[in-house]
Amino acid sequence: MAGLPPILSGLTEVNRTSLLSAEDGTQIWYGTLGSGPAIVLCDGLACDGFIWPYLIDELVSDYTIVRWHYRGHGRSENKPENLDSMTIPQLARDLKAVLDALEIEEAVFAGHSLGVQVILEYYGLDPERVRGLIPICGSYKRPLDTLFNTHYFREMLPYVRNLVSISPERAQIFWKTVIPSKLSYLMTTAAAVNTRLARGRDFLPYLDHVANMHLPTFLALLTSASEHDAEDILPTVTVPALVIASEKDEMTPLFRSEEMAELIPDSRLLVLPKGTHVGPIEHPDLINEAVRKFLNELPPPKG
Repeated sequence: MAGLPPILSGLTEVNRTSLLSAEDGTQIWYGTLGSGPAIVLCDGLACDGFIWPYLIDELVSDYTIVRWHYRGHGRSENKPENLDSMTIPQLARDLKAVLDALEIEEAVFAGHSLGVQVILEYYGLDPERVRGLIPICGSYKRPLDTLFNTHYFREMLPYVRNLVSISPERAQIFWKTVIPSKLSYLMTTAAAVNTRLARGRDFLPYLDHVANMHLPTFLALLTSASEHDAEDILPTVTVPALVIASEKDEMTPLFRSEEMAELIPDSRLLVLPKGTHVGPIEHPDLINEAVRKFLNELPPPKG
């Protein structure tokens, strides 16, 4: 991987890439790179890997990195026939199918943003396969309840979905042409990104992916995330956890991560100073060091 800019590493060079048919026939993309004990990376909503390159660069020489795209995202089938399948529990089942296809018996699971909900749901589904958990800048329950410190987004979501259903073609055009520029403005004004810490090129792939995502699919998964609650799973976690949070995260606030670290029996909390929701591209060195230490202290893999 030497010589590759971080924005490309981990996204293009994979040892193995394939598609599998999920239980309902939806095509799910997955790939691996590196070799050694497995680490599974789970993205945020409307993401296809932009947050991970620095961590991948750090770990690829010693670990098998498992990348995959949620249904409706990236290289997976982007318009699932049944929008009711766009749920956190279904994503956890899709992830199990990925690990089955790769014949991986045990892994560490890292999730960013919505990926935190996915890895917690996966633990509830298949705990024997989990060596450790690394929730990063995410919430364990109902993230729209605390998004930008208001209930407004949760309350507006049903109305937005209804408007989109009335005129999906026009809504898709608006989404593709207007939303990326609005997100870019939000980021460059530091409401979602600390521009003193993150480079613009690191989150440009996110804007591109959002622009091309099928809007009803996005809203269906957002609805599931807004209702999902894994609080009952946290006290049952018997593996070590490294909870990573950002001091200035307005999308998934610090106190949710503090609660998560309190509720998981064997956990530690890393707070990224002045970091925002994209902490992994703002503080890559801090995260890489903490994750390395966490992985080195885990019990040896089974077998």
